[in-house]
Amino acid sequence: MTKPKITWSKRLIVCLVISFLLVVVDFTVKWIVERNCAEYVANEVIPNFFYITKSYNTAVAFSIGRDWGVGGRVLNITVSVVMSGLIYFYWLTHDRKLTRLERAAAVLLGAGAVGNLIDRAFYWEATTGFDGVIDMFQFYLGGGPSAPAGFFNPFATFNVADACLVIGIVIVLIALIVDAIVHRDTSMTRDPRLEQKPAPIAQPKPEETPVEEPEPVEEPKPEEPKPEGGEGEGSPFRRPPKSSASASTRRSSPWV
Repeated sequence: MTKPKITWSKRLIVCLVISFLLVVVDFTVKWIVERNCAEYVANEVIPNFFYITKSYNTAVAFSIGRDWGVGGRVLNITVSVVMSGLIYFYWLTHDRKLTRLERAAAVLLGAGAVGNLIDRAFYWEATTGFDGVIDMFQFYLGGGPSAPAGFFNPFATFNVADACLVIGIVIVLIALIVDAIVHRDTSMTRDPRLEQKPAPIAQPKPEETPVEEPEPVEEPKPEEPKPEGGEGEGSPFRRPPKSSASASTRRSSPWV
């Protein structure tokens, strides 16, 4: 029993649904943290390693950069809109040619860009009571809160959308490296002489045998019609030949 073949349209719809569900997960987690956690209070999940700490980011992803006010936030919104549009445009126009890794990267990148775009565009102090993107995941990679602070202790706070962006970028890099290695191997193992088309082999021409022309056959000439009323053969006016007997009788008759 053969498995039903998945068409391009069905595969695209499934990927778009997954991307949409990731946006919903990001939105839900942010608001659960917003309603249940205090700002900058570390809630321990794994001691000295993983904490839930709510913070608001008006800069770039992973709380990198500084707050440039309304102008900087408008710039971040513009960048998010352009990035989201380019990701989905490229995805929809090239989905038939994408590999599974590239398609997975498109799903994650699209979801991450849209998730943070929602926060930057709609979460303002006048409407929601806070500004910026909600971040909550905090990892300590250098010994925990009691250890000296450093770049990785704690690591930059991030959210589900940031995680989708980072994982998507890593998948894109892996896909590019794999594609480069595959093309390099095929180009090195391929013999350029095999790609040249062999010269066509000249086929000997068959010997031409002389064709004997048939001798012309003379057609019989039609007989010319004889004139009517003559003395020809079959004419009613032809004199009968004189017989030798009648001539001798005439010579011997006394009456001649």
